[in-house]
Amino acid sequence: MYALKASTKSNIEKCLAMSFNDIINMNSDDEDSILKPDIPINRDARKIGRGNPLLARMRFRTMEEVDAKITEMTNEKP
Repeated sequence: MYALKASTKSNIEKCLAMSFNDIINMNSDDEDSILKPDIPINRDARKIGRGNPLLARMRFRTMEEVDAKITEMTNEKP
């Protein structure tokens, strides 16, 4: 049988704002209601992803472009 340390129990109580005994005696519906993430309806514009910067800067290359560049590099004369 596994047992949690007192510090671990204390941390769980702080995170969930409930006593550890109440957490142990919860049924599955109560657990589900606590574990569901709160997703805000109004999103902060600063936190919205702006996409891949490599796509925006046209840094991705096709295999044809890579092959052409390699051929160009290998055929150059010193």
